[in-house]
Amino acid sequence: MPSRLRLLPALLGAAGLLAADARAEDRPTAFTVNAPIVNFRVPTFTRQNHRSWLLCGSEGRYVDQNHLDITNLNLSVFSGDATERVESVFLSPSATAFINDGLIQGPGGLRLITDDFEATGEDWRYDHRQKKVSIRKNVRVVFHTGIKQFLR
Repeated sequence: MPSRLRLLPALLGAAGLLAADARAEDRPTAFTVNAPIVNFRVPTFTRQNHRSWLLCGSEGRYVDQNHLDITNLNLSVFSGDATERVESVFLSPSATAFINDGLIQGPGGLRLITDDFEATGEDWRYDHRQKKVSIRKNVRVVFHTGIKQFLR
């Protein structure tokens, strides 16, 4: 994956949302969650330091270093180059992000907005590495461009 949410543990620690378990001096510090992250924004970047995505939510629950449960997901996916153009926006009332895998998914509703189309549906998954979206139920797509232009 060209980017990782490396800032998440630092963000959580800086916000005072993690409590250290320091019972043994010779082992690494373990962290546990004692409160949700509220109204958060976590950007990720490519290796060339261009924006890859901006993950936002009204509430996030840090399950572990790879797993974040999100309420009111707002995910902006960028072009990953110097233009920093927004390619797509994902909106969902609830989602689960698997950070190291570059996957975000949700059992409920999704609204996906791009310049060329808008899609809605339920039971969805976004693979950021492959830039692939799967929507399994109640799918509705509205094209904002002619179908010939879209299929190029």
